[in-house]
Amino acid sequence: MDDLISSIAIKFKEQIKTKKVIVHGDSGYGSMENIEKLMSIEGLKFIIKGYFSKKAANIAKGVSFDLYEQAGDGVWIYELPKPDSELRTILVQILGTKGELSYALLHTNIKESELSAVEAFHFYNGRQTIEAFFKTAKNTYGIKNLRTRSYYGIYSFICLVFMAYNLTSWFKVNKLKNSELYNVGIKTLVEKCSKIKGFVKRTSDGMMALVLL
Repeated sequence: MDDLISSIAIKFKEQIKTKKVIVHGDSGYGSMENIEKLMSIEGLKFIIKGYFSKKAANIAKGVSFDLYEQAGDGVWIYELPKPDSELRTILVQILGTKGELSYALLHTNIKESELSAVEAFHFYNGRQTIEAFFKTAKNTYGIKNLRTRSYYGIYSFICLVFMAYNLTSWFKVNKLKNSELYNVGIKTLVEKCSKIKGFVKRTSDGMMALVLL
C-alpha cells in the first residue's frame, strides 16, 4: 500500500491538488491504517471497502431496520454519525438469495454534498465493471493470479503485457494481412499461433524468428 500511495502522490500531484483523483479499493486495502495514510494526502479522494466484515455485522446489531435507506434490490445502507471527522462510514446490508443478511462497511472522504450515501454505494459498485475489464484482458493472454502484490511489480508486468499486445498487433498487420487470421481477435490469434512451432536464431544481423509451418 505504501508503494501505491507514494506512486499516486507523485504521478498525479497536480490532479490531486484540484481533487480530480479518486481511489477505489477493495477490502484488502480497507484497514484503518491504510485509510489514515490516504487521508494524509491533501486533496486525494477515496472510497474503500472495510477490511473486517465481522465489524460491520457487529455495528449492524445496534442499527434498527427503519434507519436504513434502500439503495437497490435487496440492498440497504445507513451512514454512521461522524462527529468531527472528514471520514464517512456507510453500513451496507445485503439480502442474499437464501434470505441471509450480510454486511459491509464503505469508507470515503468524499463530502455528502458531492456524493450521497446511496450514490457512494453505486459509485463503489462501479469498480466491478473495471474488474471485469481487467479479467477479460487477463484471460486473453492466459494470465493467472500474479505472485506479487507489489505495486511496481504489477506495474512492470502490465508494461510487458502492453508490449506483448503491440508486438502481436504488429505481427498481425505485417505478416497475416493476406491470411484468414488477419480479421480474428487477439485471443483467437494467440490460441492459433501458440500451436505453431518455431525457434529464434541469432545471426550476424541480429535475432531471427523462424516459424515452422
